[in-house]
Amino acid sequence: MRNIVQICRILVGVLFILSGFVKAIDPIGFGYKLEEYFAPGVFNIAFLHDLALAQATFFSIFEILLGVFLLLGIFRKFTLWSLLVLIVFFTFLTFYSAYFNKVTDCGCFGDAMKLTPWESFTKDIILLLMILIIFAGKKYIQPLIKKRKINYALSGLVLLLCGWIAYTGINYLPLIDFRAYAVGKNITEGMQGIPDEVKYTYILKDKKTNKTEEFDEFPENYEADYEYVDSKTEVIEKGVEASVKDFVLDCDGEDKTEFYLNEEKVVLFIVPFAEKISSDEVNELNKIYEALNGKLTLTALTNSDIENAGFPYCYVDQITLKTMIRNNPGIILLEKGTVVKKFHDNPIPRADEILNAFKD
Repeated sequence: MRNIVQICRILVGVLFILSGFVKAIDPIGFGYKLEEYFAPGVFNIAFLHDLALAQATFFSIFEILLGVFLLLGIFRKFTLWSLLVLIVFFTFLTFYSAYFNKVTDCGCFGDAMKLTPWESFTKDIILLLMILIIFAGKKYIQPLIKKRKINYALSGLVLLLCGWIAYTGINYLPLIDFRAYAVGKNITEGMQGIPDEVKYTYILKDKKTNKTEEFDEFPENYEADYEYVDSKTEVIEKGVEASVKDFVLDCDGEDKTEFYLNEEKVVLFIVPFAEKISSDEVNELNKIYEALNGKLTLTALTNSDIENAGFPYCYVDQITLKTMIRNNPGIILLEKGTVVKKFHDNPIPRADEILNAFKD
């Protein structure tokens, strides 16, 4: 029993740390996921919508701390009960999402690993079982370090580190970008998924014998000798879903997606929330446009009109904009569709910084 408990302890601790870390580096992204759960079509908890970012930050850091506490074997009662309450809550959420098909990605591992709703639920069931095993053998959970001061110091250090990671993700850019629009990723390639390899089987009835037969393709004498009954498909090999979705640039009613993805040097002002951008920020973007106009291709991507904008802009799906960059506004540089640099809005970069960021 001791060995089983220790194995479960390590697995649960490591998984909670990893799960918390990939969310802590991008609290805004996890906050968007929580907003999906709070939406009218799911749980309809409107008053929690504005607290999504705060909750995302708290739960991300809390997960990491619980994982560290479990591995260190400290604060045993608090840690075990917290783990149990969290996993029961998460199991309910993932089951609800899977059964009612409400939120297709739980965000359990941020953008680092996408799980289907039923995969997420299965993962939580396994975690729940392991936590129950740890509960049953909690007497075997002993501190790795006997001195309390060292444990307190390590806990404080982890908390400070987590706070810095989350602060960086909120106010600047995530330390690690797992999204399809990360620096070095090519958007055009991301739009091209690999389709499933499918086998088609046709069920036909012989007109002479009235017997049904199965064929991989229609026989040459199909119309004369057979009558169509049914068909079935079988996935031989699962394809790869496109990582970039809904990246369509509507520029004055014209789809200019390919145009911007094929340009040598492109500067994109990303504005996911046009209603929240300040006049000072718009003026800063206007200055950048004036300084760079004629030197490269520049446009803004937004979900609605930008007041007092002196630069052109195209309409893009808001979810796509929020995925591209977490800032409002943010700036992305492209070379032939490849992301070469991202800039946050704290502060908005100067025109010469943007120009110097290109390779040539």
